[in-house]
Amino acid sequence: MNGGYTLFRAHDIRGKREAFAGTEGERLGAALALYFIHTLKATRVVLARDARLGGAELQQQLLSVFCKAGLEVLLEPNPIGTCQFYYACLSHIDAAAVMVTASHNPASYLGMKLVGPNLQVISMGHGPAGGLELIQQLYEANEPINENGRQGSVHMLDTLGSFITYSAELANVGSRDVSGLSVGCDFQHGSAGCAIGRALGELGVHYSALHLIPNGNFPQGDPNPGIEASMQDAKAFLAVKPLPLFFAYDGDGDRMDVLYKGRQLSPSLVLLSIADELVNLNKDGCEPTFLFDVKASPPLLFEMRRRGFKVAIVQPGHSAVKQRMNSSRTDFLLCAAEESAHYYYQLKGMDGTRYASENTLFYTLLILKAYKKNPSLFETARALQDAFYREREWSVSITDEQDRSAFLEKVQLYLLSKGAKAVSHDSRGNSLGATLYRYGLDEGATLSASWFQVFQRLSQSEDNLLRFEVLASDQGLGRSIAEAVKALQSGFHQTR
Repeated sequence: MNGGYTLFRAHDIRGKREAFAGTEGERLGAALALYFIHTLKATRVVLARDARLGGAELQQQLLSVFCKAGLEVLLEPNPIGTCQFYYACLSHIDAAAVMVTASHNPASYLGMKLVGPNLQVISMGHGPAGGLELIQQLYEANEPINENGRQGSVHMLDTLGSFITYSAELANVGSRDVSGLSVGCDFQHGSAGCAIGRALGELGVHYSALHLIPNGNFPQGDPNPGIEASMQDAKAFLAVKPLPLFFAYDGDGDRMDVLYKGRQLSPSLVLLSIADELVNLNKDGCEPTFLFDVKASPPLLFEMRRRGFKVAIVQPGHSAVKQRMNSSRTDFLLCAAEESAHYYYQLKGMDGTRYASENTLFYTLLILKAYKKNPSLFETARALQDAFYREREWSVSITDEQDRSAFLEKVQLYLLSKGAKAVSHDSRGNSLGATLYRYGLDEGATLSASWFQVFQRLSQSEDNLLRFEVLASDQGLGRSIAEAVKALQSGFHQTR
């Protein structure tokens, strides 16, 4: 805690920009340096940033501290997207890494994403010695670094060209596979546009770009394509120029909404559309498993199984997904999609070793390849999406813990009275990080004529925030369930 600000979150370091002001950046840098050197035994660190306001200043503070601590700094001095950052980590696999970003949060936020050697997840409870838990302890103890040793050096990185080449080769996409297509892109004034736009142009894709220039003021609104207000320009553009495929990326480019014929196609259904392409890239004898987060629709899981694909579900959050993909000893967890529009893949390291991480350029190219080859795949996915009702996620803010518990008890009693079963772990005992209330569903294997699923979770990135979403076999049932849950919110603050 710093001046009333919460910096250490479940998956990263993030807070209002003023929480990093003054010497706080140096204090955080010292905690990171101590963790990298003494716990990770790292001698090198990749240091990058996106275009956020205050990002350059924080990057400079971290650079100074890391050099004083004797670390060799591999520096990306200009704004890049987080997926390009992960590629830089992949290219320097023995290094720890810091990405200065606050992802899709408003312009007033700043933060950092952390990676250990071998693209190891560093978050709260994940990583050596508890990851962020130990870093927070070092920060709160205000431990000094040893400045008496050898001064660290700086090596400049420029990974743009090699990142594009790597991503295209990973997807096995050449100009023959995508040239001639016309698509739209909204980069939300974030940092991914340079790499994605250049890749599309080099491969012969005609793209119309909105909000391409990185701008940490984010004049179009929060750099979050999941917020309707931030997509108004995109919707207006598509009303005039109705392109079949439109991509929208968040502030650091690791979230990607896909709009098919003007409407969002849920990430799980995007994965369904390119499932054959993903399998074709991995014909090495291992039967792959597709991971979906707990909010994935039962019809999607049923359809994946019907087509012969192995599927599993995982709790949301990039740390949890990557940890699950990296730690499996029995299944080859090839890829994953979160309904928040994060996509994951077992990236190939320079020596062929696989590392679970994110690359939206890879997925963009693979989607274009699949669409050019067979557009009907996306039409089929859209028809499946339209076959059930979805009440999009909404949030409720309840500050008092006792009030929050009382509200959740009311929700549980209501849903159980409707015949639902509460599920919080998968069939192997892994936590889902949420509660699913399911009615008319048999572990996602079969569907009855009438069914519903209610997703309930306490946010891990925002304080005191409960998230809900309803899926149902038909609009009448779905709306009645959603309205009943919302009626129980009386007296509490619904945020969106």
